[in-house]
Amino acid sequence: MIGWLLMPFVLTILIRGIILPTFRTIVNNIGYYIVRPEVLISLDQTWRANGVLTLAGLLTGASWVIFKKLRSRSLAIVGGLVIIALMIPLSTQSRPWIFGITMPMAIPFLVTFSLSLLVGRAVGLSFVNVTGSARVLAAWWLFSIPIILIVLTTFEVGNEAVDPVEVLLIVPPNIWSGILLTLALSVVSIIASFPIGVLLALGRRSSLPVVKGFSILFIELVRGVPLITILFMAQVMLPLFLPLEVNIDRVLRAMAGMTLFTAAYLAEIVRGGLQAVRNEQIEAARALGLNEFLVTSLVVLPQALRAVIPPIMGQFVSIFKDTSLVAIVGLLDVLAVSESVIKARDYLGAVREMYLFVGLFYFVLSYAMSQVSRRLEVQLGVVEKD
Repeated sequence: MIGWLLMPFVLTILIRGIILPTFRTIVNNIGYYIVRPEVLISLDQTWRANGVLTLAGLLTGASWVIFKKLRSRSLAIVGGLVIIALMIPLSTQSRPWIFGITMPMAIPFLVTFSLSLLVGRAVGLSFVNVTGSARVLAAWWLFSIPIILIVLTTFEVGNEAVDPVEVLLIVPPNIWSGILLTLALSVVSIIASFPIGVLLALGRRSSLPVVKGFSILFIELVRGVPLITILFMAQVMLPLFLPLEVNIDRVLRAMAGMTLFTAAYLAEIVRGGLQAVRNEQIEAARALGLNEFLVTSLVVLPQALRAVIPPIMGQFVSIFKDTSLVAIVGLLDVLAVSESVIKARDYLGAVREMYLFVGLFYFVLSYAMSQVSRRLEVQLGVVEKD
């Protein structure tokens, strides 16, 4: 779970680097929201307001149903009102939208916050009876303060004295290679494919014809072709269907291809686990008054995933080793870099040492993943401890 939550941030850091605001940046840039909102429009930074309003709406909506104490609920409402008050000067500005029609920014802001409020309330209702949900929500409020400040103020205004500081340099994906590329492809494919695979497995068992048909079509199509074909299609065919101004990096295309390929196989593995859950347990959960979302998330999925941990981990190990196929489409993974190294004059004759290193690299990580799987199975009681 922690890996899934952190993955988008880690991937963003790898691609975009880290740029953080200083104290002077925060003071200066917050001032634009209060006294000079027209500058934000000229810099095309208004999306930051929508992002912060979304976060504030989600937290406020969830707080309204989860917090039982009047003081905690009031603090949450005050927090949401502070964000709204900060956006009032910007909401009075107008900007052209579609067909040259000018519209006050208060309208999209109001829509964004209202929808987020409703979504937050719905999510809160799902966790209102879960022990500790109030403490987790309070932690989210505290965690949201630095996030809001970073989102609102991390932009440059052309003054080096108040511009944000580049903490980690930007490393574009097109120069990733070696161990970094192999690990990035593996981690992104593993973490991103799991939720997609679970959704596809649930979609294949859905009673909705469109959802079920799409899931079956996707799974069978992707499983019907080898991974190298998907990689070639992602590298060669995908750009043909995109507008000329849209250019997706080759590494990101390879990540997308490997993620979709792994998700199709995971979907079938998870579907096997879903079929192992007894109908009596589902009917018992419904008899207790749980809705379908809670029945699936709290009763069905935990048992289904617990039953299929070994094949899931086997699929993860397989996709980790399959990252070496990206060398065929021109990307330099650890194996491709090793082959280029042994062609250098200083390392001629070191073929055995280099391939031994690559073999140990794959073996150590694959064995570590297997051990993690084994430990998880023991902790969950799938197998007995040796």
